[in-house]
Amino acid sequence: MNNSLLYSIAFSLMHGISTYSKTALIKMYGSAMAIFLERQKGTNAFNTTALNHKEVLMAAWPMKAAAEELETMVRQGIEPTCLEDAVYPNRLYQCQDAPILLFSKGSRKWNLPHLISIVGTRNHTLYADKVIQELLEGIHYLNLGVVSGLALGIDGIVHRKACQLKIPNWGVMASGVDVVYPTQHQQLARKMMDQGGVISENPSSTLPLPFQFPKRNRIVAGMTDATIVIESQVHGGSMITAGLARGYNREVFAVPGKIMDQKSKGCLALVQSNTAQLYQSPIQLLENLGWAVPGSAKVNQPPLPFTLDLICQEILATITQQGPVHRDHLANAFNLNIGQLSTHLLTLELNGLILPHGGAFYSIR
Repeated sequence: MNNSLLYSIAFSLMHGISTYSKTALIKMYGSAMAIFLERQKGTNAFNTTALNHKEVLMAAWPMKAAAEELETMVRQGIEPTCLEDAVYPNRLYQCQDAPILLFSKGSRKWNLPHLISIVGTRNHTLYADKVIQELLEGIHYLNLGVVSGLALGIDGIVHRKACQLKIPNWGVMASGVDVVYPTQHQQLARKMMDQGGVISENPSSTLPLPFQFPKRNRIVAGMTDATIVIESQVHGGSMITAGLARGYNREVFAVPGKIMDQKSKGCLALVQSNTAQLYQSPIQLLENLGWAVPGSAKVNQPPLPFTLDLICQEILATITQQGPVHRDHLANAFNLNIGQLSTHLLTLELNGLILPHGGAFYSIR
Protein backbone atom coordinates (compact mmCIF):
# COMPACT_ATOMS: atom_id res chain seq x y z
CA MET A 1 0.00 0.00 0.00
CA ASN A 2 1.26 3.49 -0.88
CA ASN A 3 1.48 5.11 2.56
CA SER A 4 2.29 8.58 1.22
CA LEU A 5 -0.81 8.52 -1.01
CA LEU A 6 -2.89 7.17 1.85
CA TYR A 7 -2.02 10.21 3.97
CA SER A 8 -2.77 12.53 1.02
CA ILE A 9 -6.23 11.01 0.62
CA ALA A 10 -6.87 11.22 4.36
CA PHE A 11 -5.77 14.87 4.47
CA SER A 12 -8.04 15.70 1.53
CA LEU A 13 -10.99 14.12 3.37
CA MET A 14 -10.44 16.10 6.56
CA HIS A 15 -13.00 18.70 7.63
CA GLY A 16 -12.33 21.87 9.59
CA ILE A 17 -9.48 23.13 7.37
CA SER A 18 -10.08 25.30 4.31
CA THR A 19 -8.74 24.45 0.87
CA TYR A 20 -6.47 27.50 1.09
CA SER A 21 -4.97 26.26 4.36
CA LYS A 22 -4.54 22.69 3.14
CA THR A 23 -2.74 23.92 0.02
CA ALA A 24 -0.51 26.22 2.06
CA LEU A 25 0.37 23.41 4.47
CA ILE A 26 1.29 20.99 1.68
CA LYS A 27 3.52 23.63 0.08
CA MET A 28 5.09 24.30 3.46
CA TYR A 29 5.73 20.71 4.57
CA GLY A 30 6.07 19.06 1.17
CA SER A 31 3.45 16.34 1.62
CA ALA A 32 0.51 15.21 3.72
CA MET A 33 2.67 12.44 5.18
CA ALA A 34 5.16 15.05 6.44
CA ILE A 35 2.28 16.93 8.07
CA PHE A 36 1.12 13.73 9.74
CA LEU A 37 4.63 13.01 11.03
CA GLU A 38 4.83 16.53 12.49
CA ARG A 39 2.25 15.31 15.02
CA GLN A 40 4.97 13.21 16.66
CA LYS A 41 6.34 16.40 18.20
CA GLY A 42 3.35 16.42 20.53
CA THR A 43 2.77 19.77 22.21
CA ASN A 44 5.49 21.37 20.07
CA ALA A 45 3.84 20.36 16.78
CA PHE A 46 2.47 23.10 14.51
CA ASN A 47 3.20 25.86 17.04
CA THR A 48 4.91 28.07 14.46
CA THR A 49 3.30 26.96 11.20
CA ALA A 50 -0.31 25.96 11.73
CA LEU A 51 -1.28 26.97 15.24
CA ASN A 52 -4.84 27.87 14.18
CA HIS A 53 -5.37 24.35 12.85
CA LYS A 54 -3.41 22.46 15.48
CA GLU A 55 -6.46 20.92 17.14
CA VAL A 56 -7.79 19.51 13.86
CA LEU A 57 -4.39 18.29 12.69
CA MET A 58 -3.66 16.57 16.01
CA ALA A 59 -7.03 14.78 16.03
CA ALA A 60 -7.50 11.37 14.44
CA TRP A 61 -7.15 11.37 10.66
CA PRO A 62 -9.73 9.48 8.55
CA MET A 63 -7.28 6.71 7.63
CA LYS A 64 -9.92 3.98 7.32
CA ALA A 65 -11.94 6.04 4.85
CA ALA A 66 -8.73 6.84 2.97
CA ALA A 67 -7.83 3.13 2.72
CA GLU A 68 -11.30 2.34 1.38
CA GLU A 69 -11.03 5.14 -1.17
CA LEU A 70 -7.62 3.88 -2.30
CA GLU A 71 -9.02 0.38 -2.81
CA THR A 72 -11.86 1.82 -4.90
CA MET A 73 -9.42 3.86 -6.98
CA VAL A 74 -7.30 0.80 -7.75
CA ARG A 75 -10.39 -1.24 -8.62
CA GLN A 76 -11.82 1.42 -10.94
CA GLY A 77 -8.59 2.59 -12.55
CA ILE A 78 -8.72 6.08 -11.03
CA GLU A 79 -5.33 7.81 -10.94
CA PRO A 80 -4.39 10.20 -8.11
CA THR A 81 -2.25 13.30 -8.57
CA CYS A 82 -0.99 15.02 -5.42
CA LEU A 83 -0.14 18.70 -5.26
CA GLU A 84 3.54 17.87 -4.82
CA ASP A 85 3.68 15.50 -7.81
CA ALA A 86 5.67 16.55 -10.88
CA VAL A 87 2.70 15.83 -13.16
CA TYR A 88 0.33 18.07 -11.18
CA PRO A 89 -1.14 20.77 -13.50
CA ASN A 90 1.56 23.46 -13.33
CA ARG A 91 -0.79 26.38 -13.94
CA LEU A 92 -3.23 25.19 -11.29
CA TYR A 93 -0.37 24.79 -8.82
CA GLN A 94 0.11 28.57 -8.92
CA CYS A 95 -3.39 29.14 -7.48
CA GLN A 96 -3.70 29.58 -3.72
CA ASP A 97 -6.80 27.39 -3.62
CA ALA A 98 -5.44 24.59 -5.81
CA PRO A 99 -6.83 21.17 -4.80
CA ILE A 100 -4.29 19.14 -2.86
CA LEU A 101 -5.39 15.98 -4.65
CA LEU A 102 -6.86 15.34 -8.10
CA PHE A 103 -8.56 12.16 -9.26
CA SER A 104 -8.52 11.42 -12.96
CA LYS A 105 -9.09 8.88 -15.71
CA GLY A 106 -7.25 9.02 -19.02
CA SER A 107 -4.12 10.97 -19.87
CA ARG A 108 -2.38 13.20 -17.35
CA LYS A 109 -0.32 15.03 -19.99
CA TRP A 110 -2.04 18.30 -19.21
CA ASN A 111 1.16 20.37 -18.82
CA LEU A 112 1.19 21.28 -22.50
CA PRO A 113 2.76 24.51 -23.83
CA HIS A 114 -0.73 25.95 -24.37
CA LEU A 115 -3.98 25.18 -22.57
CA ILE A 116 -7.32 26.98 -22.91
CA SER A 117 -10.74 26.53 -21.33
CA ILE A 118 -13.96 27.08 -23.26
CA VAL A 119 -17.23 27.45 -21.37
CA GLY A 120 -20.76 28.65 -21.98
CA THR A 121 -24.46 28.10 -21.61
CA ARG A 122 -26.26 24.77 -21.70
CA ASN A 123 -28.92 26.28 -23.99
CA HIS A 124 -26.69 27.22 -26.90
CA THR A 125 -27.47 28.38 -30.43
CA LEU A 126 -26.19 27.26 -33.83
CA TYR A 127 -24.03 30.41 -33.79
CA ALA A 128 -22.09 29.05 -30.80
CA ASP A 129 -21.58 25.75 -32.58
CA LYS A 130 -20.03 27.55 -35.56
CA VAL A 131 -17.80 29.72 -33.35
CA ILE A 132 -16.44 26.65 -31.54
CA GLN A 133 -15.78 24.85 -34.83
CA GLU A 134 -13.91 27.83 -36.28
CA LEU A 135 -11.97 28.42 -33.07
CA LEU A 136 -10.75 24.85 -32.64
CA GLU A 137 -9.94 24.43 -36.32
CA GLY A 138 -7.95 27.67 -36.16
CA ILE A 139 -5.73 26.63 -33.26
CA HIS A 140 -5.55 22.83 -33.40
CA TYR A 141 -2.14 22.88 -35.12
CA LEU A 142 -0.56 24.11 -31.86
CA ASN A 143 0.72 21.76 -29.17
CA LEU A 144 -2.37 22.63 -27.20
CA GLY A 145 -5.06 21.20 -24.94
CA VAL A 146 -8.64 22.21 -24.15
CA VAL A 147 -10.50 22.11 -20.83
CA SER A 148 -14.22 22.39 -20.17
CA GLY A 149 -16.83 21.14 -17.72
CA LEU A 150 -18.41 18.17 -19.55
CA ALA A 151 -21.85 19.77 -19.09
CA LEU A 152 -24.62 19.81 -21.66
CA GLY A 153 -24.51 22.56 -24.28
CA ILE A 154 -21.29 24.44 -24.99
CA ASP A 155 -19.11 22.10 -22.90
CA GLY A 156 -20.29 19.02 -24.74
CA ILE A 157 -19.78 20.63 -28.16
CA VAL A 158 -16.25 21.66 -27.17
CA HIS A 159 -15.32 18.14 -26.08
CA ARG A 160 -16.84 16.47 -29.15
CA LYS A 161 -15.20 18.80 -31.67
CA ALA A 162 -11.88 18.59 -29.84
CA CYS A 163 -12.05 14.80 -30.06
CA GLN A 164 -12.84 15.03 -33.78
CA LEU A 165 -9.78 17.21 -34.31
CA LYS A 166 -7.69 14.97 -32.03
CA ILE A 167 -7.05 17.83 -29.61
CA PRO A 168 -6.32 16.55 -26.09
CA ASN A 169 -9.21 17.70 -23.91
CA TRP A 170 -10.20 17.24 -20.30
CA GLY A 171 -13.56 17.52 -18.58
CA VAL A 172 -13.50 18.79 -15.02
CA MET A 173 -16.34 17.19 -13.08
CA ALA A 174 -18.38 18.33 -10.08
CA SER A 175 -18.86 14.67 -9.14
CA GLY A 176 -16.41 11.85 -8.65
CA VAL A 177 -14.79 10.70 -11.88
CA ASP A 178 -16.73 7.43 -11.59
CA VAL A 179 -20.06 9.33 -11.68
CA VAL A 180 -20.28 10.84 -15.17
CA TYR A 181 -22.80 13.68 -15.18
CA PRO A 182 -24.86 14.20 -17.22
CA THR A 183 -25.34 10.53 -17.96
CA GLN A 184 -25.76 11.38 -21.67
CA HIS A 185 -22.03 12.10 -21.75
CA GLN A 186 -20.79 8.70 -20.57
CA GLN A 187 -19.78 7.66 -24.09
CA LEU A 188 -18.22 11.07 -24.73
CA ALA A 189 -16.18 10.80 -21.53
CA ARG A 190 -14.81 7.45 -22.66
CA LYS A 191 -13.90 8.94 -26.05
CA MET A 192 -12.07 11.83 -24.36
CA MET A 193 -9.79 9.37 -22.59
CA ASP A 194 -8.10 8.49 -25.89
CA GLN A 195 -6.04 11.68 -25.61
CA GLY A 196 -7.38 13.58 -22.63
CA GLY A 197 -9.76 12.47 -19.91
CA VAL A 198 -11.81 13.49 -16.90
CA ILE A 199 -10.66 15.19 -13.69
CA SER A 200 -12.19 15.87 -10.28
CA GLU A 201 -11.07 16.84 -6.80
CA ASN A 202 -13.88 14.71 -5.37
CA PRO A 203 -13.46 11.12 -4.19
CA SER A 204 -15.32 8.26 -5.84
CA SER A 205 -19.12 8.08 -5.65
CA THR A 206 -19.44 11.83 -5.02
CA LEU A 207 -22.72 13.05 -6.51
CA PRO A 208 -22.87 16.30 -8.53
CA LEU A 209 -24.53 18.43 -5.87
CA PRO A 210 -25.08 22.15 -6.64
CA PHE A 211 -22.35 23.49 -4.33
CA GLN A 212 -19.75 21.35 -6.13
CA PHE A 213 -20.06 23.21 -9.44
CA PRO A 214 -18.52 26.58 -8.42
CA LYS A 215 -15.63 24.62 -6.85
CA ARG A 216 -15.22 22.72 -10.11
CA ASN A 217 -15.12 26.00 -12.05
CA ARG A 218 -11.97 27.18 -10.26
CA ILE A 219 -10.11 24.15 -11.64
CA VAL A 220 -11.35 24.88 -15.16
CA ALA A 221 -10.10 28.47 -14.81
CA GLY A 222 -6.93 27.71 -12.88
CA MET A 223 -5.38 24.99 -15.01
CA THR A 224 -5.45 27.00 -18.27
CA ASP A 225 -3.76 30.03 -19.81
CA ALA A 226 -7.00 31.61 -20.98
CA THR A 227 -10.76 31.17 -20.65
CA ILE A 228 -13.16 31.81 -23.54
CA VAL A 229 -16.85 32.34 -22.79
CA ILE A 230 -19.21 31.51 -25.65
CA GLU A 231 -22.82 32.53 -24.89
CA SER A 232 -23.83 33.06 -21.29
CA GLN A 233 -26.55 34.80 -19.38
CA VAL A 234 -25.54 37.39 -16.80
CA HIS A 235 -25.68 34.83 -13.99
CA GLY A 236 -24.34 31.32 -14.23
CA GLY A 237 -21.38 29.01 -14.03
CA SER A 238 -19.59 30.49 -17.04
CA MET A 239 -19.58 33.92 -15.43
CA ILE A 240 -18.15 32.42 -12.24
CA THR A 241 -15.41 30.71 -14.25
CA ALA A 242 -14.57 33.95 -16.07
CA GLY A 243 -14.33 35.85 -12.78
CA LEU A 244 -12.11 33.19 -11.26
CA ALA A 245 -9.83 33.19 -14.31
CA ARG A 246 -9.45 36.95 -14.09
CA GLY A 247 -8.67 36.63 -10.40
CA TYR A 248 -5.89 34.21 -11.27
CA ASN A 249 -4.48 36.80 -13.72
CA ARG A 250 -5.39 34.63 -16.68
CA GLU A 251 -6.65 36.00 -19.97
CA VAL A 252 -10.43 36.02 -20.48
CA PHE A 253 -12.22 36.36 -23.81
CA ALA A 254 -15.93 36.73 -24.49
CA VAL A 255 -17.66 36.03 -27.79
CA PRO A 256 -19.97 38.91 -28.79
CA GLY A 257 -23.59 38.30 -29.79
CA LYS A 258 -26.85 40.15 -30.34
CA ILE A 259 -27.38 42.80 -27.68
CA MET A 260 -31.03 41.77 -27.19
CA ASP A 261 -30.23 38.07 -26.83
CA GLN A 262 -30.26 36.84 -23.22
CA LYS A 263 -27.58 34.29 -24.11
CA SER A 264 -25.25 37.14 -25.10
CA LYS A 265 -25.81 39.43 -22.13
CA GLY A 266 -23.23 37.68 -19.97
CA CYS A 267 -20.49 37.97 -22.60
CA LEU A 268 -21.34 41.63 -23.20
CA ALA A 269 -21.23 42.28 -19.45
CA LEU A 270 -17.77 40.69 -19.22
CA VAL A 271 -16.47 42.99 -21.94
CA GLN A 272 -18.20 46.06 -20.50
CA SER A 273 -16.65 45.44 -17.06
CA ASN A 274 -13.19 44.87 -18.60
CA THR A 275 -13.20 41.35 -17.20
CA ALA A 276 -12.83 39.97 -20.72
CA GLN A 277 -11.45 40.96 -24.07
CA LEU A 278 -13.68 40.73 -27.11
CA TYR A 279 -13.12 37.51 -29.03
CA GLN A 280 -13.21 38.02 -32.81
CA SER A 281 -11.28 35.20 -34.48
CA PRO A 282 -8.70 32.47 -33.84
CA ILE A 283 -5.95 34.70 -35.28
CA GLN A 284 -6.87 37.57 -32.98
CA LEU A 285 -6.90 35.16 -30.01
CA LEU A 286 -3.45 33.86 -30.88
CA GLU A 287 -2.06 37.37 -31.36
CA ASN A 288 -3.47 38.61 -28.06
CA LEU A 289 -2.00 35.61 -26.25
CA GLY A 290 1.34 36.02 -28.02
CA TRP A 291 1.12 32.50 -29.46
CA ALA A 292 2.36 31.43 -32.90
CA VAL A 293 0.06 32.40 -35.77
CA PRO A 294 -0.12 30.09 -38.84
CA GLY A 295 2.40 31.12 -41.49
CA SER A 296 3.94 33.74 -39.23
CA ALA A 297 7.54 32.59 -39.30
CA LYS A 298 9.65 35.24 -37.67
CA VAL A 299 11.36 37.58 -40.11
CA ASN A 300 13.74 40.44 -39.57
CA GLN A 301 11.73 43.51 -38.62
CA PRO A 302 11.96 46.22 -41.31
CA PRO A 303 13.13 49.70 -40.30
CA LEU A 304 10.44 51.64 -38.49
CA PRO A 305 8.81 54.47 -40.47
CA PHE A 306 9.09 56.72 -37.40
CA THR A 307 11.62 57.53 -34.73
CA LEU A 308 11.37 56.26 -31.17
CA ASP A 309 13.13 57.95 -28.30
CA LEU A 310 16.01 56.06 -26.70
CA ILE A 311 14.04 54.75 -23.70
CA CYS A 312 11.24 53.44 -25.96
CA GLN A 313 13.85 51.66 -28.07
CA GLU A 314 15.42 50.07 -25.00
CA ILE A 315 12.02 49.02 -23.61
CA LEU A 316 11.11 47.51 -26.97
CA ALA A 317 14.42 45.62 -27.08
CA THR A 318 13.84 44.25 -23.57
CA ILE A 319 10.32 43.05 -24.38
CA THR A 320 11.59 41.51 -27.64
CA GLN A 321 14.33 39.60 -25.83
CA GLN A 322 12.50 38.65 -22.62
CA GLY A 323 8.77 38.94 -23.31
CA PRO A 324 6.21 38.61 -21.98
CA VAL A 325 7.55 41.11 -19.43
CA HIS A 326 5.74 42.48 -16.38
CA ARG A 327 5.27 46.23 -16.07
CA ASP A 328 6.96 46.32 -12.64
CA HIS A 329 10.04 44.60 -14.08
CA LEU A 330 10.31 47.28 -16.75
CA ALA A 331 9.79 50.07 -14.22
CA ASN A 332 12.63 48.72 -12.06
CA ALA A 333 14.90 48.03 -15.01
CA PHE A 334 14.66 51.58 -16.37
CA ASN A 335 14.17 53.39 -13.04
CA LEU A 336 10.82 54.85 -14.13
CA ASN A 337 7.68 55.45 -12.12
CA ILE A 338 4.48 53.83 -13.40
CA GLY A 339 3.24 57.10 -14.96
CA GLN A 340 6.44 57.61 -16.96
CA LEU A 341 6.57 53.97 -18.01
CA SER A 342 2.92 53.99 -19.08
CA THR A 343 3.62 56.85 -21.49
CA HIS A 344 6.38 54.87 -23.21
CA LEU A 345 4.33 51.66 -23.27
CA LEU A 346 1.38 53.51 -24.79
CA THR A 347 3.64 54.91 -27.51
CA LEU A 348 4.83 51.42 -28.38
CA GLU A 349 1.31 50.03 -28.27
CA LEU A 350 -0.20 52.75 -30.47
CA ASN A 351 2.54 52.18 -33.02
CA GLY A 352 1.65 48.52 -33.19
CA LEU A 353 4.88 47.24 -31.67
CA ILE A 354 3.73 45.60 -28.43
CA LEU A 355 0.65 43.86 -27.04
CA PRO A 356 -0.73 44.33 -23.51
CA HIS A 357 -1.87 41.22 -21.63
CA GLY A 358 -3.76 40.55 -18.42
CA GLY A 359 -1.78 40.92 -15.20
CA ALA A 360 0.18 43.93 -16.59
CA PHE A 361 2.36 41.84 -18.91
CA TYR A 362 3.57 43.02 -22.34
CA SER A 363 4.84 41.06 -25.33
CA ILE A 364 6.09 41.92 -28.81
CA ARG A 365 3.38 42.06 -31.46
